[in-house]
Amino acid sequence: MNIEKPMFVQIMDMIKDDILNGTYNVDDLIISTPQIAKLLSVNPTTAQKAISVLTDRGIIYKKRGVGMAVTKEAKEMILSEREKEFFDNIIPNFINEARKIGIPDMELLDIVKEHLHD
Repeated sequence: MNIEKPMFVQIMDMIKDDILNGTYNVDDLIISTPQIAKLLSVNPTTAQKAISVLTDRGIIYKKRGVGMAVTKEAKEMILSEREKEFFDNIIPNFINEARKIGIPDMELLDIVKEHLHD
């Protein structure tokens, strides 16, 4: 796990990754709060916070008497959220870091193109 991110955010990311990679599809039940707590050795309240935030954001919903399931909009919402994060934060931070260490812009473009072909 990543010590820079709060644990509940890491749990949310794990569930969102599982939705994106097809582990969970629309209407599939996700891992339960007690299972998350046991699997990751975290307080159940931490796991519940992650589930609550995902529910509030419309990524998962409660199936009465059964558990939490993936919404129809989940995958699209997660992709949109990650795309925004990529363009608003990751790319600018990447460019700024490259400039800090003295990589010229054209060389950076060449490096990116080279990695695209890997």
